[in-house]
Amino acid sequence: MDPYHGEVASTGEFVEQRAHGAIGWVHPDFAGLGLAPFWAALEPLPGAKGRGGVGLLRLGERQVVVRPYRRGGALGSLLHDRYARPGRARSELELLAALRREGVPVVTPIAAVARRGRAFWRLRLCTELLPDALRLPAFLAAHPALRRYAADAVGTVVQLAFAAGLRHPDLHLDNVLCSPRGDKVRAVLVDLDRATLRKPLAEADRDDMLVRMQRYVVRHRTHLETVPTRAETMRFLKALGLDRDARHTTWRRLAEKLARSLRRRGWLRR
Repeated sequence: MDPYHGEVASTGEFVEQRAHGAIGWVHPDFAGLGLAPFWAALEPLPGAKGRGGVGLLRLGERQVVVRPYRRGGALGSLLHDRYARPGRARSELELLAALRREGVPVVTPIAAVARRGRAFWRLRLCTELLPDALRLPAFLAAHPALRRYAADAVGTVVQLAFAAGLRHPDLHLDNVLCSPRGDKVRAVLVDLDRATLRKPLAEADRDDMLVRMQRYVVRHRTHLETVPTRAETMRFLKALGLDRDARHTTWRRLAEKLARSLRRRGWLRR
Protein backbone atom coordinates (compact mmCIF):
# COMPACT_ATOMS: atom_id res chain seq x y z
CA MET A 1 0.00 0.00 0.00
CA ASP A 2 1.24 3.49 -0.82
CA PRO A 3 2.20 5.09 2.53
CA TYR A 4 1.02 8.45 1.24
CA HIS A 5 -2.53 7.30 0.57
CA GLY A 6 -4.44 7.69 3.81
CA GLU A 7 -7.17 9.74 5.38
CA VAL A 8 -8.97 11.97 2.87
CA ALA A 9 -11.34 14.86 3.56
CA SER A 10 -12.90 17.61 1.47
CA THR A 11 -11.89 21.14 2.48
CA GLY A 12 -13.17 23.98 0.31
CA GLU A 13 -11.60 23.96 -3.15
CA PHE A 14 -9.00 21.34 -2.19
CA VAL A 15 -8.95 17.81 -0.85
CA GLU A 16 -7.11 17.32 2.43
CA GLN A 17 -5.07 14.13 2.66
CA ARG A 18 -3.16 12.76 5.66
CA ALA A 19 -0.93 9.71 5.92
CA HIS A 20 2.17 8.63 7.84
CA GLY A 21 3.58 12.02 8.84
CA ALA A 22 2.47 13.79 5.68
CA ILE A 23 -0.39 16.15 4.93
CA GLY A 24 -1.53 17.83 1.74
CA TRP A 25 -4.25 20.04 0.35
CA VAL A 26 -4.69 19.01 -3.26
CA HIS A 27 -6.85 20.13 -6.17
CA PRO A 28 -9.47 17.45 -6.90
CA ASP A 29 -7.96 16.79 -10.35
CA PHE A 30 -4.80 15.49 -8.62
CA ALA A 31 -6.24 14.02 -5.43
CA GLY A 32 -6.27 10.45 -6.76
CA LEU A 33 -2.48 10.42 -7.00
CA GLY A 34 -1.92 10.37 -3.25
CA LEU A 35 0.87 12.45 -1.71
CA ALA A 36 3.98 10.48 -2.66
CA PRO A 37 4.28 11.88 -6.23
CA PHE A 38 4.50 15.42 -4.85
CA TRP A 39 7.81 14.54 -3.16
CA ALA A 40 9.61 13.19 -6.23
CA ALA A 41 12.91 14.74 -7.32
CA LEU A 42 12.47 17.99 -9.22
CA GLU A 43 13.58 18.78 -12.76
CA PRO A 44 15.30 22.14 -13.32
CA LEU A 45 13.07 25.07 -14.27
CA PRO A 46 15.06 27.41 -16.57
CA GLY A 47 15.20 30.98 -15.33
CA ALA A 48 13.67 30.18 -11.95
CA LYS A 49 14.63 32.18 -8.88
CA GLY A 50 14.08 31.59 -5.20
CA ARG A 51 15.84 30.26 -2.14
CA GLY A 52 14.17 26.85 -2.21
CA GLY A 53 15.23 25.71 -5.67
CA VAL A 54 12.07 25.99 -7.75
CA GLY A 55 11.65 23.07 -10.15
CA LEU A 56 9.31 21.02 -12.30
CA LEU A 57 7.41 17.88 -11.41
CA ARG A 58 5.43 15.60 -13.69
CA LEU A 59 2.11 14.53 -12.21
CA GLY A 60 0.37 12.13 -14.53
CA GLU A 61 0.25 13.82 -17.93
CA ARG A 62 0.91 17.31 -16.61
CA GLN A 63 3.91 19.24 -15.42
CA VAL A 64 3.61 21.58 -12.45
CA VAL A 65 5.94 24.09 -10.86
CA VAL A 66 7.08 23.20 -7.33
CA ARG A 67 8.52 25.70 -4.87
CA PRO A 68 10.07 24.11 -1.80
CA TYR A 69 9.92 26.47 1.17
CA ARG A 70 13.23 27.62 2.54
CA ARG A 71 13.89 30.18 5.24
CA GLY A 72 15.69 33.43 4.64
CA GLY A 73 17.11 36.00 7.01
CA ALA A 74 18.79 35.16 10.30
CA LEU A 75 17.07 31.78 10.62
CA GLY A 76 17.96 30.66 7.11
CA SER A 77 21.44 29.38 7.89
CA LEU A 78 20.18 27.58 10.99
CA LEU A 79 16.84 26.01 10.02
CA HIS A 80 17.16 25.92 6.21
CA ASP A 81 13.94 24.23 4.97
CA ARG A 82 12.55 23.17 8.35
CA TYR A 83 9.31 24.60 9.76
CA ALA A 84 7.55 24.03 13.08
CA ARG A 85 4.10 23.66 11.47
CA PRO A 86 2.72 22.72 8.05
CA GLY A 87 0.21 25.56 7.75
CA ARG A 88 2.39 28.10 5.94
CA ALA A 89 2.06 26.30 2.61
CA ARG A 90 -1.69 25.87 3.05
CA SER A 91 -2.05 29.60 3.77
CA GLU A 92 -0.40 30.53 0.49
CA LEU A 93 -2.48 27.98 -1.41
CA GLU A 94 -5.69 29.42 0.02
CA LEU A 95 -4.53 32.98 -0.64
CA LEU A 96 -3.99 32.15 -4.32
CA ALA A 97 -7.47 30.64 -4.50
CA ALA A 98 -8.99 33.69 -2.79
CA LEU A 99 -7.26 36.10 -5.19
CA ARG A 100 -8.54 34.10 -8.15
CA ARG A 101 -12.07 34.44 -6.78
CA GLU A 102 -11.48 38.21 -6.61
CA GLY A 103 -10.47 38.23 -10.28
CA VAL A 104 -6.76 38.83 -9.64
CA PRO A 105 -4.48 37.09 -12.19
CA VAL A 106 -2.29 34.71 -10.19
CA VAL A 107 -0.74 31.34 -10.96
CA THR A 108 -3.24 28.51 -10.60
CA PRO A 109 -2.80 26.68 -7.28
CA ILE A 110 -2.50 22.87 -7.51
CA ALA A 111 -1.44 21.67 -4.06
CA ALA A 112 0.33 22.46 -0.81
CA VAL A 113 2.07 19.49 0.82
CA ALA A 114 4.03 19.01 4.02
CA ARG A 115 6.11 16.09 5.26
CA ARG A 116 7.27 15.67 8.84
CA GLY A 117 10.77 14.61 9.79
CA ARG A 118 11.25 14.30 13.54
CA ALA A 119 10.39 17.70 15.04
CA PHE A 120 10.13 19.73 11.83
CA TRP A 121 8.15 19.91 8.60
CA ARG A 122 9.31 20.39 5.03
CA LEU A 123 6.87 22.16 2.73
CA ARG A 124 6.17 22.42 -0.99
CA LEU A 125 3.75 24.55 -3.03
CA CYS A 126 2.66 23.30 -6.46
CA THR A 127 1.20 25.59 -9.12
CA GLU A 128 0.29 25.44 -12.79
CA LEU A 129 3.16 25.65 -15.28
CA LEU A 130 2.95 28.61 -17.68
CA PRO A 131 5.27 27.40 -20.45
CA ASP A 132 5.80 30.74 -22.20
CA ALA A 133 6.01 32.92 -19.08
CA LEU A 134 9.11 34.80 -17.96
CA ARG A 135 9.90 36.84 -14.88
CA LEU A 136 9.21 40.52 -15.60
CA PRO A 137 12.87 41.64 -16.00
CA ALA A 138 13.61 38.68 -18.28
CA PHE A 139 10.43 39.33 -20.28
CA LEU A 140 11.31 43.00 -20.82
CA ALA A 141 14.74 41.99 -22.10
CA ALA A 142 13.40 39.22 -24.35
CA HIS A 143 10.48 41.20 -25.81
CA PRO A 144 11.56 44.86 -26.22
CA ALA A 145 8.64 45.59 -28.57
CA LEU A 146 6.17 44.61 -25.82
CA ARG A 147 7.70 46.60 -22.96
CA ARG A 148 4.98 49.26 -22.81
CA TYR A 149 2.26 46.62 -22.93
CA ALA A 150 4.01 44.77 -20.12
CA ALA A 151 3.90 47.97 -18.05
CA ASP A 152 0.15 48.19 -18.67
CA ALA A 153 -0.41 44.53 -17.77
CA VAL A 154 1.67 44.67 -14.59
CA GLY A 155 -0.04 47.88 -13.47
CA THR A 156 -3.43 46.26 -14.01
CA VAL A 157 -2.62 43.11 -12.05
CA VAL A 158 -1.15 45.10 -9.17
CA GLN A 159 -4.18 47.41 -9.15
CA LEU A 160 -6.51 44.40 -8.95
CA ALA A 161 -4.40 42.91 -6.15
CA PHE A 162 -4.54 46.18 -4.21
CA ALA A 163 -8.32 46.35 -4.71
CA ALA A 164 -8.56 42.82 -3.29
CA GLY A 165 -6.63 43.95 -0.19
CA LEU A 166 -3.31 42.20 -0.87
CA ARG A 167 -0.59 42.97 1.66
CA HIS A 168 2.67 41.43 0.51
CA PRO A 169 5.78 41.73 2.74
CA ASP A 170 8.20 41.38 -0.19
CA LEU A 171 6.53 42.33 -3.47
CA HIS A 172 9.09 42.77 -6.26
CA LEU A 173 9.61 42.50 -10.02
CA ASP A 174 10.40 38.78 -9.92
CA ASN A 175 6.97 38.15 -8.35
CA VAL A 176 5.41 38.90 -11.75
CA LEU A 177 5.38 36.49 -14.68
CA CYS A 178 4.60 37.83 -18.15
CA SER A 179 3.56 36.00 -21.32
CA PRO A 180 3.13 37.37 -24.87
CA ARG A 181 -0.42 37.36 -26.18
CA GLY A 182 -0.13 38.61 -29.75
CA ASP A 183 0.67 42.31 -29.44
CA LYS A 184 -0.45 42.32 -25.79
CA VAL A 185 0.90 40.87 -22.56
CA ARG A 186 -0.58 38.70 -19.83
CA ALA A 187 0.80 39.24 -16.32
CA VAL A 188 0.23 37.06 -13.25
CA LEU A 189 1.52 37.19 -9.68
CA VAL A 190 3.59 34.38 -8.15
CA ASP A 191 5.29 33.68 -4.81
CA LEU A 192 2.86 35.15 -2.28
CA ASP A 193 4.41 33.54 0.79
CA ARG A 194 3.41 35.40 4.00
CA ALA A 195 1.05 37.71 2.09
CA THR A 196 -2.45 38.38 3.45
CA LEU A 197 -5.75 39.85 2.30
CA ARG A 198 -7.42 42.62 4.26
CA LYS A 199 -9.65 45.33 2.83
CA PRO A 200 -9.52 48.26 2.50
CA LEU A 201 -5.89 48.83 1.58
CA ALA A 202 -4.64 52.20 2.83
CA GLU A 203 -2.46 54.49 0.71
CA ALA A 204 0.45 53.90 3.10
CA ASP A 205 0.19 50.15 2.56
CA ARG A 206 0.20 50.59 -1.21
CA ASP A 207 3.16 52.95 -0.99
CA ASP A 208 5.11 50.48 1.15
CA MET A 209 4.72 47.76 -1.49
CA LEU A 210 5.52 50.07 -4.39
CA VAL A 211 8.64 51.38 -2.61
CA ARG A 212 9.67 47.78 -1.93
CA MET A 213 9.42 47.07 -5.67
CA GLN A 214 11.66 50.05 -6.42
CA ARG A 215 14.11 49.10 -3.67
CA TYR A 216 14.41 45.64 -5.17
CA VAL A 217 15.53 47.25 -8.44
CA VAL A 218 18.19 49.26 -6.61
CA ARG A 219 19.48 46.23 -4.73
CA HIS A 220 19.54 43.83 -7.67
CA ARG A 221 20.06 46.10 -10.68
CA THR A 222 23.35 44.45 -11.62
CA HIS A 223 21.76 40.98 -11.61
CA LEU A 224 18.49 41.78 -13.40
CA GLU A 225 18.25 41.35 -17.16
CA THR A 226 16.82 44.87 -17.46
CA VAL A 227 14.71 47.26 -15.42
CA PRO A 228 11.73 49.48 -16.29
CA THR A 229 12.41 52.98 -17.59
CA ARG A 230 10.79 56.07 -16.08
CA ALA A 231 8.31 56.21 -18.98
CA GLU A 232 7.37 52.57 -18.37
CA THR A 233 6.96 53.26 -14.66
CA MET A 234 4.59 56.10 -15.51
CA ARG A 235 2.56 53.71 -17.70
CA PHE A 236 2.49 51.31 -14.75
CA LEU A 237 1.13 54.09 -12.48
CA LYS A 238 -1.46 54.98 -15.11
CA ALA A 239 -2.61 51.33 -15.16
CA LEU A 240 -2.98 51.59 -11.37
CA GLY A 241 -5.80 54.04 -12.11
CA LEU A 242 -3.96 57.32 -11.48
CA ASP A 243 -4.61 60.38 -13.62
CA ARG A 244 -1.75 62.53 -14.92
CA ASP A 245 -1.48 64.80 -11.87
CA ALA A 246 -1.80 61.89 -9.45
CA ARG A 247 0.91 59.95 -11.30
CA HIS A 248 3.45 62.74 -10.90
CA THR A 249 2.45 63.34 -7.28
CA THR A 250 2.78 59.63 -6.54
CA TRP A 251 6.13 59.45 -8.36
CA ARG A 252 7.56 62.23 -6.17
CA ARG A 253 6.11 60.76 -2.98
CA LEU A 254 7.50 57.30 -3.71
CA ALA A 255 10.90 58.73 -4.67
CA GLU A 256 11.12 60.50 -1.31
CA LYS A 257 10.10 57.37 0.58
CA LEU A 258 12.57 55.28 -1.40
CA ALA A 259 15.41 57.69 -0.64
CA ARG A 260 14.60 57.56 3.09
CA SER A 261 14.45 53.76 2.98
CA LEU A 262 17.81 53.53 1.20
CA ARG A 263 19.44 55.95 3.64
CA ARG A 264 18.25 53.85 6.59
CA ARG A 265 19.84 50.78 5.04
CA GLY A 266 23.00 52.52 3.88
CA TRP A 267 22.51 51.41 0.26
CA LEU A 268 22.98 54.93 -1.13
CA ARG A 269 26.62 54.77 -0.02
CA ARG A 270 27.31 51.49 -1.84
